[in-house]
Amino acid sequence: MSYRSKTLITTSSATTSYGKRLSICLMPNGFSFSEVSSDGHLLTIGEADGMHAVTMTSVINDVKAFFTSVNIRPLSYRSIELIVLSNDSVWVPDDLYDSSANRSYLNLVGATASGIHTFHSDMLASTAVFSANDMLTTAFKIALPGLIVKHQHAKVAVEALCQRSDSHPVMLLFWRQGRLDIDIFRNGRYQYGNTLKVADDKDALYHIVEVMKTYGVDTSNAELLLCGDVDRSRYAFVNPYFPKVTLFSGLVDSSSPQFIGVHTYRHALILM
Repeated sequence: MSYRSKTLITTSSATTSYGKRLSICLMPNGFSFSEVSSDGHLLTIGEADGMHAVTMTSVINDVKAFFTSVNIRPLSYRSIELIVLSNDSVWVPDDLYDSSANRSYLNLVGATASGIHTFHSDMLASTAVFSANDMLTTAFKIALPGLIVKHQHAKVAVEALCQRSDSHPVMLLFWRQGRLDIDIFRNGRYQYGNTLKVADDKDALYHIVEVMKTYGVDTSNAELLLCGDVDRSRYAFVNPYFPKVTLFSGLVDSSSPQFIGVHTYRHALILM
């Protein structure tokens, strides 16, 4: 088995699999995952470490073996989702969307990856077209029947964050190696989502301010939600430039004693 359990924290809550949601986020070297109850409480959070296998059959077997090793039986979950961190994506409104033009949509944003995937958002009345590794996503789908694939921007485009922006703009910033995912919520609506290349924190700050200017976000009352690869120094660097900067740990209830001290903001995408 290529995947090894790096961290695994779980509660003692007895909940049948059918009442749970399993969320998985692909990483360059493994994946993170969570179990959330039907009433929104975090039950399990963990990380699987290791290089992804090079063949589909090996990945399928590795995924099955790993979840069996941590006593997770995915077949009867209420829902299972795989979140991929795509560097190339575009939202296409329903009245303009043509499935035969998916490659053309990605070409508009300079995508060169071969894997093309889509996810439809009823809330946005739009389809996300995004690039992702075909072999890995297919392997996870086979290993975990019923699994739905979405990218990071589709994952965070939810009603709760729209409502949070009723009184002030909200900018969600997900940091990862060499990339910054930016999503803007304003006047109760999802306004913008994009992934930008960043060289360092100064470069990221420049892009944040430029995006704010371009999309008319008032810096004097905007709320910035930081998550992903964030530490004290990164938070301290961003904090002085904006009136409200918060470490964002997702939307589920992670107040159980078992999760005290866990840096849940690093795993916000699987805690939505």
